[in-house]
Amino acid sequence: MEDLITQEIGSFRKPTYLSSKFRSYKGQEFEKVAKKATLETLDLFSKSGLMNIGVGGEMYRWEMYEHPIARMSGVEIFGPVRSFDNRYYNKGSVYEDISRKEPFHIEEIRLFKELGMNNIKIPVTGPYTLMDWSFNDHYKNRADLALAFGRIMNQEIRELKSAWGDGILQIQIDEPAATTHPEEMDIVLDSVNESVKGIEGIETHLHVCYSSDYGLLFNIVPSLNVSVYNLEFANRDPVALGEDRKGYDDVRRFKETADVTTREISLGLGVTDIHRDFLEPPSLIKERIEFALKFMEPDRLRINPDCGLRTRSREVGFEKLKNMDLARDEVVKTL
Repeated sequence: MEDLITQEIGSFRKPTYLSSKFRSYKGQEFEKVAKKATLETLDLFSKSGLMNIGVGGEMYRWEMYEHPIARMSGVEIFGPVRSFDNRYYNKGSVYEDISRKEPFHIEEIRLFKELGMNNIKIPVTGPYTLMDWSFNDHYKNRADLALAFGRIMNQEIRELKSAWGDGILQIQIDEPAATTHPEEMDIVLDSVNESVKGIEGIETHLHVCYSSDYGLLFNIVPSLNVSVYNLEFANRDPVALGEDRKGYDDVRRFKETADVTTREISLGLGVTDIHRDFLEPPSLIKERIEFALKFMEPDRLRINPDCGLRTRSREVGFEKLKNMDLARDEVVKTL
């Protein structure tokens, strides 16, 4: 494997022609516009130097919760509530046994097969977050509901794998809620494992952002069936050069966890903050990567933004990705 792969995390700002009418487009018209936006975003990613493109910024999805929930039965969608990043989603209430009515992300798989890709990453919303962001008016407890979502996500991932075929497929399970209830880390563990249970031939990722204590996650990592952990660090780190990079102290803790985990795991290192327009210069990103390399081997470290870049303009997002790639290249010269 190539050292220090640069990867995108998931979402990217949609072009205005798509975002302004997203809920108005229907059927083939939506497919045409979403495909156009995806191709434009892929071109932008390529020009930035990005090495792992995911699925082109999730142009087929409005946001991470309602997209899968709207394709399930047993859930009624109500009005908007605020999510973790000052965005809003339409919250659902589970009123009976949930099931999957239709695939969530098959359009993206089909497009990337059409484009001849053979190595992509599909972000999917994790079962714990789906549970935590829903009202539970049916299941006995939160654990039962999380496992029910886990079984649904297992069906989705199996179908994605079947549709993709023999190429390399990375599945990134997005769990922004994962450490928000410290007493429920066993539910996170069981529901995520349920999502990938019995599925072979994929590389599993977990994305957790803006945790107040990554130690909660690290405690369950040895039992999680996940290979790559894409985490946020830049948001908590100073932007001045020559700092001691306090925002990256958890890299050492991750390495300690990796050393006692029986399978080999890798770290996706967040090096650009997605909550402000400040363009981290390559020299700053280089310092952050070099600090992480004090603990992690280059072939077990990937470089990414803290989270999805949908919070920034497409222009700012592009510049952040480009600087990330330039910094990566400078580091590789010294390895």
